[in-house]
Amino acid sequence: MKKINIKLIGLVLLMVLALGSCKNWIDTNLNKNPELPADVPMSSILTGVQANMGYNTIGGNDLCRVTSIWMQYFQGVARQSQATTNYYLLESDINNLWVTNYTNTMMNLQTLISKAITAGDPTYRGVAEVLLANSLGVTTDVWGDLPYSEAFQGMGNLNPHFDAQKDIYVVILNLLDDAIVQLSTPGAPAVGGDVMYGGDPSLWLQAAYSLKARYILHKSKLDPNAWTDALALVSNGINSNANDLQFSFFDAAGQQNPLYQFMQQRGDISMAKVFIDTLKKRFDPRLPMFATAVGDTAYLGNGWGEVSAEVSMPGSAVAGAASPVPFITYVETLFIKAECLYKTNAPVEQVRAALIDAVTASLEKWNTNYTAWLPMYTQYINVSSGAPLFKEIMTQKWISMYNQAEVFVDWRRTDNVIGLQANPLTSAQENVIPRHYPQAQSEVNYNPNTPPLPNSLWSRVWWDAAAPGK
Repeated sequence: MKKINIKLIGLVLLMVLALGSCKNWIDTNLNKNPELPADVPMSSILTGVQANMGYNTIGGNDLCRVTSIWMQYFQGVARQSQATTNYYLLESDINNLWVTNYTNTMMNLQTLISKAITAGDPTYRGVAEVLLANSLGVTTDVWGDLPYSEAFQGMGNLNPHFDAQKDIYVVILNLLDDAIVQLSTPGAPAVGGDVMYGGDPSLWLQAAYSLKARYILHKSKLDPNAWTDALALVSNGINSNANDLQFSFFDAAGQQNPLYQFMQQRGDISMAKVFIDTLKKRFDPRLPMFATAVGDTAYLGNGWGEVSAEVSMPGSAVAGAASPVPFITYVETLFIKAECLYKTNAPVEQVRAALIDAVTASLEKWNTNYTAWLPMYTQYINVSSGAPLFKEIMTQKWISMYNQAEVFVDWRRTDNVIGLQANPLTSAQENVIPRHYPQAQSEVNYNPNTPPLPNSLWSRVWWDAAAPGK
């Protein structure tokens, strides 16, 4: 895979694509740079978008660090992260995430889709639609209502109204439906600039099916058919760890994993005691991949209010210089299958087998030595049923999808079936785990159509309906 400078690509593409919005008030013949292309090829747009998504939209610290603190993988021990542990998250804290999602990711994907339609290229179109659906999904799942139908017009509309999240979900699923059609086109060509799947439409097709299953499952509180509909999709989804949709980083300056860079530059988080103790209690063989050891073999996490330096830090699975950022994976696809089988009243033997398959895939993804552990775990699962079995499915998904924002979705839509306890300290803004991001400061400042969010961190997004009486 070709090495790329992630930040440089994003900046150059943003500058180039912005030229089109300025033509009505600037003489574009002035100060032309002959080295700056008048048009950006689809391959370059795709590379830049994938890099920005890996570094910001999907794997960015303003998303994964925050949700991983709330989901108790990490403990904030200083500065901004300590405030996040105490459930303070300000509009300015997540402004960069909002801006980059719209300008460097979704605006460029809209451009790529338009170019692909003009060129009659089904693969570029399908790939861009998969990525746009994913970008919209992670953005709406923390913010709820979003600008979309009036967005991406540049100077044509600087104050877009916010579409209801229910309508955003229609867009997400329509994008994935069309992507499936485009990527299934007979003779659909491989495309250039794809540093994730090498331009292979068949792999993008698998990712589209897995993502569609994910976003249908998100509606499970509202739609009793969600589990049946999602289950029907997973057989066409990602079918091996080797086919995970993920962005790979490199151990070179400016090209490293975002959490690695955060730990090098800031380092104001440690492992949380809740997560470390869960893994130790289960003798989980993934522990050495998920966390660093204290001394030779000890693994320790900070509890509420603790800031010890003699503690484990995020491990190589998520915080190595070259650690990949997953977008959608085989492991997640298998956990979706296990949950859907349980919720559609499949025979308990099928549910157990699906759970074992999901856990095994996670163990294999991290090259763990599980030959002794897995038979014991299987023996334990084979006597589990009912509500405890469902709790185990979601607990194992929480473990397996370490440092992925999708876990924050699972926690809300299952009403905390895994049993996380909120920060009990008086330093916490509320002794309740947040469910929502505040509005971004730039949108509040410059878009008068930005809706207010009373008690915003504890507001519920559309699909996170409260149970009666709550």
